[in-house]
Amino acid sequence: MHKIKKYLVLLVIITIFLLFTSQQTPSNNVNGFSAAPGSFEILSNYQGKSNVLKVNRSKTDWYIARYSLSQYRGKEIFIEFSVEVRCEGSSGSLGWLINNSNYPAISWIDNVSSGQWQTMKGKMIIIPTSNDPILFFSSGEMPSNTTVYIANPVITITEGNPLTPDLSLKPLKEIYANDFLIGQISSHNGLYLTGKYLDIFKHHYNRVTFNAVYPHMIIPKTKGAAYDFTNADNILNIAVRNNIQVYGHPLVYHGDSGEPDWMFEGTREDIIQNMNNHITTMLRHFRGRINTWEVVNEALKRDVSSAEARGDWKRCVVSSHNSTWTDNHWFNKLGADYIELAFRAARAADPNITLYINDDFQDVNMAEVGRKMILDINNRYKKETGENRNLIEGVGIQIHPHGLNYNVNNLRSIIQKFTDLGIEIVISELDVSTVGHARGEGNDTVISERDAMTQALIYARLFSLFREFSAHIKSVTFWDIDDGNSWLSAGNPTLFDFRLNAKPAFFAVSDPDSFIRQHGGRTRR
Repeated sequence: MHKIKKYLVLLVIITIFLLFTSQQTPSNNVNGFSAAPGSFEILSNYQGKSNVLKVNRSKTDWYIARYSLSQYRGKEIFIEFSVEVRCEGSSGSLGWLINNSNYPAISWIDNVSSGQWQTMKGKMIIIPTSNDPILFFSSGEMPSNTTVYIANPVITITEGNPLTPDLSLKPLKEIYANDFLIGQISSHNGLYLTGKYLDIFKHHYNRVTFNAVYPHMIIPKTKGAAYDFTNADNILNIAVRNNIQVYGHPLVYHGDSGEPDWMFEGTREDIIQNMNNHITTMLRHFRGRINTWEVVNEALKRDVSSAEARGDWKRCVVSSHNSTWTDNHWFNKLGADYIELAFRAARAADPNITLYINDDFQDVNMAEVGRKMILDINNRYKKETGENRNLIEGVGIQIHPHGLNYNVNNLRSIIQKFTDLGIEIVISELDVSTVGHARGEGNDTVISERDAMTQALIYARLFSLFREFSAHIKSVTFWDIDDGNSWLSAGNPTLFDFRLNAKPAFFAVSDPDSFIRQHGGRTRR
């Protein structure tokens, strides 16, 4: 009997070994990464790389390649990942994602050049929750005749959470308690209001920009269907429970945010009604929980000339003709009037909230256009209603410098454009990337000591300037907590690294004047 058990155990071990080796053999995967049967082959050498996974896009679904995470389902894990990719036949965006809800990306490239190897890498802390959790490679934009090559994929997975926030640091919200609120975003999936991120959030920040309500996340795909507030409510409830002031972002955005087609179908009156219904639905649902809203986001075009700034502000609204961005369907259907129409709808839906417009005011010309727009709309509204109350009651100024050559003094002139309008000002989005707007979600690349100090000096000079205008500035909001999760992760733009360790930028913000005195002579060059 013992011998039979012994043989059975041996048979099981041999079977498991054979299964394991069959899965790991180069004949059906590269380092554990595989594609759909019949869609791929393994190349021993290709364009200077060895052991390459070649995938025919026409023979696979949108999961171009995949790596199983099934053994980690329900466990918190730390993933470190790198790979080289090459596309032949087309270009576009590529991402490595995990098939949880909202499909978080561990690495992303916006513009992939055909015929070139490109490195993708990233880090992520996650709990795989789907029934068949995988890390997968995808592109919804590339045509079916594309061939994708994957070389040297390396993945390291550690169970547990490596975050190490130092909660003994003096809270930023206390340092600036007499100046303005210190804000942070919630993130679309509420990441920053969970776990150790929530710990550091509660420690340093007292306002949250609630960016889980972009139109494409809420509006139903079919006209007349119910709005899906499940994710938004779950995130908002965490903020409310933790006494974090909420700032809504946004109600109306241009076509880049993915509103469904039905929003822009029908007559002019039909489209205005669609906008009004959307705004009313949103404000009624969140009434009493969100008292400040960005009504319109990023309506103005970039690179405004001096001549345009002297002219009619309506000629500087983003459209399909004067912008490299995705078409602004609101402008194309309603003209520049869509901005004022949106604000009037918001005021009618809930007169008790504060209404903001938000934009990336990059220079004084663009700020002048914004100033004229706000003044024109507010003057007309007050004249028609006989009220002293402004329709646009606040302006959000985004600050996303294009690299480390940013001149903070230019911002002084931009802020001054709005101080005489009798409205609130917020620094609505703030980060300082070392490489401009190079994206690299999840990359958390290495930052040199020299770049870290230059970045810190920019932050110090910014906050020194913000304090000068503290009588006008209601809040300053950082756009992401840590470099690992930043939308501009390739440039390490935040105050904290991937593990939530404070960078020189944090200490510069904590005491900007002292930091400038000690390090003001140090520059990138």
